[in-house]
Amino acid sequence: MVSSRLSLSVVASALLAALPAVALSAAPQGPAPTPRPGPIVRNVDVTVTNIDVVVTDSKRNRVRGLTKEDFEVYEDGMLQPLTNFYAVDGGRVVFFGDEPVSGEAPVPAATPADNPAAAPAPALEPVEPAVAPLPVPRTRIVIFIDNLSLQPFNRNRVLRSVETWVRENVKDNVDAMVVTWDHSLKVRRKFTNDGREISDVLKQQEDLSTLGQTRLSERRDILRRIDESKTESEAYTEARQYALSYKNDIDFTVDALKKTIDQLAGVEGRKILLHVSEGLPQSPGAELWKYIQDKFRTQSGGLSQFEFDKTASYLGIVRAANAAGVSMYMVDASGLSIDSGISAENRTTEAKIDPFIERTNMQSMVQLMAEETGGKAILNRNDVIGPLNDMRGDYTSYYSVGYRSLKTGGERPRKVQVKMKKKGLVARSRRSYVEKGIETRITEGVTSALYFVRDDNPLAVGIEVGQPAPADAQNYFVPIRIRVPFSRITLLPEGPIARGRVILYFIVVDSEGKQSELANQVVPVEIDVKELGNLSRRDFVYDVRLLMIPGGQRLSLAVRDEPTNTVSFVQQSIFVSVLPPEVRPAGK
Repeated sequence: MVSSRLSLSVVASALLAALPAVALSAAPQGPAPTPRPGPIVRNVDVTVTNIDVVVTDSKRNRVRGLTKEDFEVYEDGMLQPLTNFYAVDGGRVVFFGDEPVSGEAPVPAATPADNPAAAPAPALEPVEPAVAPLPVPRTRIVIFIDNLSLQPFNRNRVLRSVETWVRENVKDNVDAMVVTWDHSLKVRRKFTNDGREISDVLKQQEDLSTLGQTRLSERRDILRRIDESKTESEAYTEARQYALSYKNDIDFTVDALKKTIDQLAGVEGRKILLHVSEGLPQSPGAELWKYIQDKFRTQSGGLSQFEFDKTASYLGIVRAANAAGVSMYMVDASGLSIDSGISAENRTTEAKIDPFIERTNMQSMVQLMAEETGGKAILNRNDVIGPLNDMRGDYTSYYSVGYRSLKTGGERPRKVQVKMKKKGLVARSRRSYVEKGIETRITEGVTSALYFVRDDNPLAVGIEVGQPAPADAQNYFVPIRIRVPFSRITLLPEGPIARGRVILYFIVVDSEGKQSELANQVVPVEIDVKELGNLSRRDFVYDVRLLMIPGGQRLSLAVRDEPTNTVSFVQQSIFVSVLPPEVRPAGK
């Protein structure tokens, strides 16, 4: 990995210090075809925003058979003309643009067999082959288990339902992965479409410890101390200590969620985050402020809860999810819990925890994140199989509406609202998005490829790794040769010279998950116009040295052809050994 002790400027200088080399591969046998010179143009990046929409009627039944004319989309309050549309039903595209999709070939009319006097039928035109079904975007589900908030019994009850569901539904073009959080973010299984394997991994999580019970025990101690307090001030001091500790945990949880979502930003397809917790507090410890008021029969100090309000942090998760195209489905594993006022915790206290304040505090932000990202909150349910089947319906039966985004500059969130023209129909979709520039999309893509394989190589880029050499006592220079066929690079004639430009993006992660900063390199390509006819089977070659530490590394590289904004993503595993290369004896 690029050493964490080096800043991006040092890494960039290492790249800049590398000597670029334009070399031609051996000439192919036979004359190479001369390409026709094209017009000198530069690609204009036009962004089309696509919004996935689930439509239900007044009885919450899914509505099928709608067309583009049934939808209205507003961006920042302005009605947008729709340019793209397709409908998915039962996991396949059934309507595209303005036409229904059929996978059947036309059948020619048969000539009547009982009319021998009829003129011979003219030869039929060759029947067009059957139209292949349009591919449905791949669905990727991240199962995020928040062990920091969960109690073992509640977690395991929900996970058993999820285990059953994934065995039947994670297959074909549906992938799933498992992530756990307990002050440490761990990927238990990367994306796979093997539902049985995901089910087995979830089963293994039932044996792990959780910290939700510890949180309840801490609160029980705080309630006892509040009961022993002689003054309101003393009681509020105890409550603040608990709230500060809880707030610290929530800050780390928010960061873990954002990190997971950000890693998905460059992943293609429909993305779902299935979050399993026992709720996320809007204001950590809010129920304690009311408890103190009831104990001392006063309204003073009630504003203390706003000091710990985390709404802005949860809205940050919403912005990240909508920018990454992730829909959040939030499972509250506490299910149909009893009134906490009659729980064992309250049998030894002077007052009671207000169950309405407690549940509202824990569920309001969960509902907000689900609704704002086009997902659902699964609340007050002991059996979640039904809601999980509803989630499956959301990614197998939906509409996608697209429009050209407003060009107002800046990558800022924009509000989106989808309305139905027919009365009684309700559209559910994400409520904002971020229009991203080409640089942001490439950065997200090359970073995501560190963790999730991305096979997207229209430029046919190849990588060759050379023998690492010591750079200093701790780091090694690793030579990398990058090959791009000249036939894939856009070269624009400018007098006697044809010019192009490619941009390289590098990022590395080591075996411990430590990630380098992103470095890029702009590489001009200049060829004598007279040589264009000899380049069809030759490669543009660029040599660079990357500064890495010993051990296993994963390099993610993006190559962008700047005139057309065509981008390739390539990944390569590299092992930097501290041992000298093996030397073979002569003659062997």
